[in-house]
Amino acid sequence: RSAHQDCFGASGSVGRRGAVVVSAEPGETSAPGAAPGQVTKELMDAMADKITKELDATAVKVSDVYGDAQHVEIHVVSPAFEGKSSMNRQRMVYKAIWEELSSTVHAVDSMVTQ
Repeated sequence: RSAHQDCFGASGSVGRRGAVVVSAEPGETSAPGAAPGQVTKELMDAMADKITKELDATAVKVSDVYGDAQHVEIHVVSPAFEGKSSMNRQRMVYKAIWEELSSTVHAVDSMVTQ
């Protein structure tokens, strides 16, 4: 099994450059026009782009976990994680999206770094 399959499953979606997948499921409340302070698809796209660029990630998935437009789940595959502890990997991701974490995103409920 590849790191990509571990992150996205065997049939997982892959975006441009094989890197970014954004999911607003299950509730789709993070659609354009969501209330201020909510995680929108555009915000998840921006977060995934920042993570991809900052960490030279080969795969990134940002999902609205509960459909409440406030809690996200993040999966990242990056060669930048090589030799780093789990804690340091998470810090690297948080640093890339600090602006969003400081304002809009209420919680990162789950993070997988490979």
